[in-house]
Amino acid sequence: MTTINGIVALVLAAGAGLAAAETVYKYERPDGKVIYSDSPVKGAKLIGQFELVPTPSSPAVQRGAPPPGADSAADRRTMALDSADARIKAADQALRDALERQQQAFEPLPGERLGNAGGTTSRLTEAYFARQQAATAAVDAARAELDQAYRMRNEVRE
Repeated sequence: MTTINGIVALVLAAGAGLAAAETVYKYERPDGKVIYSDSPVKGAKLIGQFELVPTPSSPAVQRGAPPPGADSAADRRTMALDSADARIKAADQALRDALERQQQAFEPLPGERLGNAGGTTSRLTEAYFARQQAATAAVDAARAELDQAYRMRNEVRE
């Protein structure tokens, strides 16, 4: 009987682990294009991998409201905290992605550098600086979303 209990516990733990998150791989192709996949890509360089965390689908849950069907105040609070934690994880991943895109935007793209008179130096175009501003704005927006997610969780904790 103990062996059966151990096997059942192992199967349940493995099933819960598979349902909790999905691994996504980030690759760079030889032409420089970045792609995301849930399986290996031939001929591409693995840049990184991360776990996708399921987020709640209901907008009411994301705002910290207890989900429908919660039985007691403790259950509602626990569910609201879980929702807030999921939102924090999603916002944190979005911030990491925005920071990575900002880092990649540092190098000028073809056509974003103009030669000066004399041909010994060059300068960057307005398109380059506009791209930098857009990347910075995306990072700022992601940070604001993460801050809001932390504030929401703190409100639920009180």
